[in-house]
Amino acid sequence: MQNITLKVIIIIALLSICGISIFPPAEKLRKGRDLAGGVTLVYSVDLEDVEDADQTIDTMISVLRDRIDPQGLFEISFVRQGRNRIAISMPLPTPEVQELRREYREAIRVIEDREINPGELDRAIRLPWDERAEELDRLARDNAEMRSLLQHAADAFDRAQDARVAFERASEAADDEDDPELDELLAIAGDAVVDYESARDAVLSATVSAREVERSLELSIEERRIRDDDTRDIEVIPSPRNLAIQRLLERHADAADLIEEAVEAHNAYLDRRRGLDDANDLKRLLRGSGVLNFRIAVRTNDEVADIPRLRQELRESGPRAAQTREVRWFPIHDIANWYDSVQQFERLSRDVEAYFVDRYNLVVSTRDGVHYMLLYDTPGMTMTEADGSWSVTDAFPTADQLGRRAIGFRMDPRGARLLGELTGANIGRPMAVLLDGSVYTAPTLQGRITRTGQITGSFTQRDINYIQRTLAAGALQAKLSDNPISEETLGPELGADNLRQGFTAGWIALLAVSVFMVFYYFANGLVAVFALVCSATIILGAMALSRAAFTLPGIAGVILTFGMAVDANVLIFERIREELEKGSDFRTSVRLGYDKVLSTIVDANITNLIICLVLGYTGTPEIRGFAITLGIGVVATLISALLITRVIYTIFVDHIKVRSMPQLPMMIPGMQKLLTPNINWLKMRPAFWVFSTIVVGLGFSMIFIQRGEMLDTEFRGGTAITVQLRDEAPGQPLQRTRQDVQDRIRDITGDAPAGTQEGALRLAEVLPINPEADGVTSNRFQIKTTATDQSIVRSLVIEALQEWIDERPGLQFAGHDADSFADAPIHRVLDGALGDNIGRPDVRDRADEFVGGVAILLENIQPASPLGSIEERLRQMREQPDYADTDDRQMRVVIIDGTQASVRSAVVLVADEQYSIFDSETLWRTYLAEREWSLVREALTTPTTMASMQSFSPQIAATFQAQAIVAVTLSLIGILIYIWIRFGSLRYSMGAITALVHDVLVVVGLIAMAEIIYEAAPAFSSQILLQPFKINLALVAALLTIIGYSLNDTIVILDRIRENRGKLAYASAEVINRSINQTFSRTIITSFTTLTAVLILYIAGGDGVRAFSYALLCGLIIGTYSTVAIAAPFVYSSKIPPSAKPRESRALEPGQPASEGFKPA
Repeated sequence: MQNITLKVIIIIALLSICGISIFPPAEKLRKGRDLAGGVTLVYSVDLEDVEDADQTIDTMISVLRDRIDPQGLFEISFVRQGRNRIAISMPLPTPEVQELRREYREAIRVIEDREINPGELDRAIRLPWDERAEELDRLARDNAEMRSLLQHAADAFDRAQDARVAFERASEAADDEDDPELDELLAIAGDAVVDYESARDAVLSATVSAREVERSLELSIEERRIRDDDTRDIEVIPSPRNLAIQRLLERHADAADLIEEAVEAHNAYLDRRRGLDDANDLKRLLRGSGVLNFRIAVRTNDEVADIPRLRQELRESGPRAAQTREVRWFPIHDIANWYDSVQQFERLSRDVEAYFVDRYNLVVSTRDGVHYMLLYDTPGMTMTEADGSWSVTDAFPTADQLGRRAIGFRMDPRGARLLGELTGANIGRPMAVLLDGSVYTAPTLQGRITRTGQITGSFTQRDINYIQRTLAAGALQAKLSDNPISEETLGPELGADNLRQGFTAGWIALLAVSVFMVFYYFANGLVAVFALVCSATIILGAMALSRAAFTLPGIAGVILTFGMAVDANVLIFERIREELEKGSDFRTSVRLGYDKVLSTIVDANITNLIICLVLGYTGTPEIRGFAITLGIGVVATLISALLITRVIYTIFVDHIKVRSMPQLPMMIPGMQKLLTPNINWLKMRPAFWVFSTIVVGLGFSMIFIQRGEMLDTEFRGGTAITVQLRDEAPGQPLQRTRQDVQDRIRDITGDAPAGTQEGALRLAEVLPINPEADGVTSNRFQIKTTATDQSIVRSLVIEALQEWIDERPGLQFAGHDADSFADAPIHRVLDGALGDNIGRPDVRDRADEFVGGVAILLENIQPASPLGSIEERLRQMREQPDYADTDDRQMRVVIIDGTQASVRSAVVLVADEQYSIFDSETLWRTYLAEREWSLVREALTTPTTMASMQSFSPQIAATFQAQAIVAVTLSLIGILIYIWIRFGSLRYSMGAITALVHDVLVVVGLIAMAEIIYEAAPAFSSQILLQPFKINLALVAALLTIIGYSLNDTIVILDRIRENRGKLAYASAEVINRSINQTFSRTIITSFTTLTAVLILYIAGGDGVRAFSYALLCGLIIGTYSTVAIAAPFVYSSKIPPSAKPRESRALEPGQPASEGFKPA
């Protein structure tokens, strides 16, 4: 072997790179949804009347990603499935992440406690003098500077009150309204009010806003590189997040410690956070996304409103309070799109309002770190969803009349008419383009736009891409289904359990295989173990470097690789031993051994790669994870067996001068004779055919008996829920029987008729997971039903088992399903007597601090819940992005029936000084009452996420069935073609395919038999870990793996037949028998090591891979049998070609080595 030094360097470099990339494993090795816990939602997309479906789907994915994960911080994947579906996967927070989130929320609450809101300040200042001093001390919280500002505001308030009283008294006593003294008193009173407003503003601006801190922390962390117009250099602008935090620290130096603590807590939370906090959060963000609007922007010289007053109201009360009938404030999506140079950035940073006035003639202002633009909200100045169904059908880059970059777009017919009316009446005015309520751009209209339009301006390529994507997103309106057609959820606890069991099985399998190899092959075995370690290092390193996620089937793929990787080493070692027995020296034996097995190893592994490619193309993300790890494992095996071990043997032979490396069979001659039998296998062909016919027939019978019951929810549609029973005491899990769970479900569904969701759930199949010795008792159960409405199934299951589980069911109360505002249990809070406001005179509680707010009545809460649970639900919902604007509202839950441990009826009181019913009932209804009703209903009626849940609609099930059929068909076709080409004979291909079909049919029959045995003898089944396994995509992957393994076995024998055949035109019976006998030891050893690895996976790998490993276990046994009994005999033909008859006399004599008279083809 030439260039040994170079090869050693390459090996060391490869292993070093892979080894370094693995550490630290917790950070570098990504865990898939089934190991980390997560959710996958599949949505359908309406592509009717769409010309370019691919472009529409790609644009939709881009816009959804921007909406859900604008900063790219989460591990949320968007994958196209088929022509019209999008699969969105997201990990769920682990207990560590949940604790970090709690610490961050606690840091924000500390800031909230120090915050002084306008209503709180006004109430404190209006208190009697003795009470006011105490309240001001409390608000100052030992901050002398703040206490001084508060006192100054209180004194200014007193002076304003005194001046007002003086003016009113003088006015009442005066005879002449034009009395100069009155004018003087009025001026004094006005100045006093101005002084008070100024002092009040000083207090409010000096207190740090928790909302502003949160919003600053949520800004983009991306730095921007822009041009300096003076130096022409490219400068780096700090991220919006860092700039906002720096401004906060400069303005609130006294609260710097609190702000920095919040920043550190948020950084720690973000560093570990990989997705949103709940599957419902993801669904909520996806609902109604991609809504495009056009609105004419207000210019600074428009006389439509009092712009200075609106700016002031925005800063004090927020965007919803600071609006009129004609105009509204809308947030700007990304402020970085509004400057192109360092100078522009500096001007914008100094004075946002002046910058937009000077450069764009637009009205922009800021509140809590968010920039808002003032837009029209009147007919003739807007084009929104309220105008009916319309959309942008296309958006594309183009150029204007001067050759400058521009964006072109096309409208559908209705959109063309509406846009023509809007733009024709507003030429020369800026028109804002909004997506999901945020302003993306506001170019000036150059002319009337109808069917095809153009947006011009000084655009960079970045601007072009940005606006084009925004416009194209208009085509998303009403195209994404409201609800997912499939949902899979796995809680992080189950994921951690799967991870623990999977890695346990992996280490045990590696150790067991290593011990056997060293025991049987001595020093050669140590070389094989080192090769296994190298393979594992390459696999893990490749996964880490590619950022591919480990899945549970992926771990199974690694374990299977351990077993199959041994095969390459066994082939080499057995060939070396054969050459030694022929009398060759050790150096020659090593060379011949590697040379003769090269084609066999390559052929066997390429066929496995064909399986991996098919699975990677057709499988789900988890199955794709299996395909990736197995594929990497195959490549790693080739590197380890053909390069690394060859280099090791070269060093042993040529440099260390090793002259012998014995093996166990060489030390015990009787063992060698036992492992190299002299059996006439073809003579046993009739018995093999009879046995196979019986076994296949039995398999068909089992399949016929089970039929559709064999299919999992993935293939027939339905819902599967895994429930984890709570602990009775720490370390003592609650256990129930399968019948107990079934009875509870049947009780809750009653006599529901067939054909309904409840009726389907009544017939649900309940399976204990990891049961006790009796086979039916466990603390974890899987419930499978053909009902497809996962919300109904989840609610009913939680309600049925609520005493045994920690899951929170969705609550129901009178009016929870109200469709209109009039029917909802919403009440005005007009005075402090709560009972009078809600029509319940018997309720004597007071609601003085909520006067002007809203009361939501929750009567007959089912099931009755603890007060703390209700408050926690409301608090968590208020913290969600959709309801972030409600987070600072005053709220209280008042019990009117029940106890704190069991609330049967209650009232949710909410007040917001911006939307008092006494100021504007319209604003109160729109922004307070309806908003809070939506929040309360969603928070209380949505159940919490189950430990695990899968939901598949019939169309998804049909898709998965098609994927499975395509996967198996493509695999068989690919294998057929490859073997035909490599062996140059259709007979070889047909022999291999016949054996594969035989294996698949038998294994499927054994899967069906497992359920029959389980139902007949659950206790016995529990002892051998047998379960009613179902055919799903994971089992299809197992079947394809069986195909790959069986084929690997087959190719080894077929390759030996080809070698022994030499130049013969056909394979004689003697050649076939001798080939099987010569490879018998390899077959036994490889089967033993692989079976050991899979058996360990079956026992220790946990329930998540038990069906997978059961199928592999059966397949390995059947595959070993079929190679000898089906594939190899299939190559034999009793008809000798005429051209071959003269040569027959020169065929190999008994005992003559194949290599003496013939050379491999």
